[in-house]
Amino acid sequence: MRIKVNILNILMYIFFFIILTRLYYLQIIKHDYYIELLENSLNKEIEGDTMPRGRIYDKNGNLLVDNTLVKTIYYKKESGITTKEEIELAYKIKDHLDLDYSKLTTSYMKDFYLLTNEKEIVKRLSKEEIDSYQRRIITDSNFYKLKKDKITVEDLEKYTEEDKKAIYLYFLMNNGYSYDEKIIKLEATEEEFAYFSESNSKLLGFDTKYTYSRFYLYGDTLKSVFGNVGKITSENKDYYLNKGYSLNDTVGLSNLEFIYDDYLKGSKEIYKLVDNEKILVKDGKRGNDLYLTIDINLQKLVDNVLESELKRAKGSVNTKYFDRSYVTISNPNDGSILALSGKLLEKGKVVDYSIGNLVDTMTSGSVVKGASILVGYQTGNVKIGEFMVDECIKLKSTPKKCSIVTMGYINDLDAIKNSSNVYQFKIALRVGGVKYHYDGVAHIKEEAFDIYRNNFAKFGLGVKTGIDLEHESSGYKGSKKDAGLLMNLAIGQYDTYTNLQLNQYISTIANNGTRYKFHILDKIQDNAKVIKEVEPIVLNKLDFKSEYLSRVKKALRLVILEGTGRNYIKVSLNASGKTGTSETFVDSNNDGKFETESISTAFVAYFPSDKPEYSISITTPNISYINNRSGYIYPFNKTVIRKITDNL
Repeated sequence: MRIKVNILNILMYIFFFIILTRLYYLQIIKHDYYIELLENSLNKEIEGDTMPRGRIYDKNGNLLVDNTLVKTIYYKKESGITTKEEIELAYKIKDHLDLDYSKLTTSYMKDFYLLTNEKEIVKRLSKEEIDSYQRRIITDSNFYKLKKDKITVEDLEKYTEEDKKAIYLYFLMNNGYSYDEKIIKLEATEEEFAYFSESNSKLLGFDTKYTYSRFYLYGDTLKSVFGNVGKITSENKDYYLNKGYSLNDTVGLSNLEFIYDDYLKGSKEIYKLVDNEKILVKDGKRGNDLYLTIDINLQKLVDNVLESELKRAKGSVNTKYFDRSYVTISNPNDGSILALSGKLLEKGKVVDYSIGNLVDTMTSGSVVKGASILVGYQTGNVKIGEFMVDECIKLKSTPKKCSIVTMGYINDLDAIKNSSNVYQFKIALRVGGVKYHYDGVAHIKEEAFDIYRNNFAKFGLGVKTGIDLEHESSGYKGSKKDAGLLMNLAIGQYDTYTNLQLNQYISTIANNGTRYKFHILDKIQDNAKVIKEVEPIVLNKLDFKSEYLSRVKKALRLVILEGTGRNYIKVSLNASGKTGTSETFVDSNNDGKFETESISTAFVAYFPSDKPEYSISITTPNISYINNRSGYIYPFNKTVIRKITDNL
């Protein structure tokens, strides 16, 4: 017994020693650490409301996008509230809100019916269906769908209009994360705002606040370029949480608003909660302002001309499939975009589609012949001043390929000026290693396609321009390779390009061979302080001999003076440019097959020719269609370009 008592005493000494050591560690060594934890738990930091986003201006300081205060009613689920209480709440306040109840879908109504009548619906399930769920053969979501499918039209007919109001309101209260603030109504009326402000203590989670909404001073102008703002989507949740955002923050969702969100978003006020009292510890701050390269006066000029001509052209013959056009104007000396206009005819109404300049592509036709003939010069397959006969080309087992008119004996300047297809066909066959003779067999070298495409890319054709906007297309490159398609490639009838690419192409020629990365942002300011400024970025320089480029520029000048581009631009502007027409196809009956032949047109130019200040490009898909009795093509590009340049 004495031994047992001694052992127990020793164990007790060890136990008390451990306790004393631990107390010393906690109270002495870690004293400051736990005092800090205590203070942090008592003095919590909380965020205030989101501050306004930064404004967006044009290059001259004209305000384009601002913020406006919006009366907002929101709901945040209170801890412990039951589904039954939420439904009762929805019925209680439905008559105090004017909502767009047309958005209530049958699916929402079935969800609500299942919520309140689940036992009845489960009885409608077969034994096999229940057994499959219990044995985990089907998932929870599939089982839910099974139950939802058991709800009939007759079940839903019992809901009155008043019921439907409550159902839709209940849906808004529960749409999204349970812990989020749910926006019930933006732009509430004075009466609605007052009711929810005065009664919020009785309405279990409903409250009011002022939020900020984007205000566009020029209406729809460039709205597709500015992009949208809104709540964080489930797809982007992790991205924003990792950057320190809260899930109920308003963020940029697309284009400029998304790309420059880190600058545009404001910083929130920070409060400390001390004894249940909020104390401001850090002021909030409005977001930084973007200054764009856009000249809004030029943009409005282009928009107005494009819209009026689109309406006028649509009233002309052969425009059954015509519904859009795009115009880009840039500074060829630094890659800055001065105007980016796109108009789309949608259900009889003309809407902004500026973003189409970089996402829509088409075969551009002869506008690319400046680059094509440079490929010929560079590869030694045509010489400056060389004469060829413009005649129809005929290869074995293929139809004839001709220019728009037979031009006879012409040189390289004539070929560009009057847009000879045959001159380019013969160069392309030479590049492909084919010695042409009428109705002969042509086995081309497939690397000829790479020769053309690699050289075209130096101008920006078939590659992205680098513009600071989302979803820029690089165009389509045909995969098949034969002699006929190589000839088509040389005249812009095979690969597709965006209007923005065509503008970069003509700009590269205009400034004597430097391809600049396009940009629409000029600078970012924090009040008057510039915190980011965009410098011109050179993507590449042309490696063609200077005499080759000079020859092409001379030819492009002749196009405007006496060729296919005559009267597109007034003589006093001293412009150079190139027209283009291509045969395209449309899906005329929405069956997924592009079977109806149409005509698409393009035009590129720069001016003044000696010291270029502007590059302009226009693409107009499907301005006319071929399956008609008349061959008339409305002179859309010519009219638009003339009206724009007359006012510069």
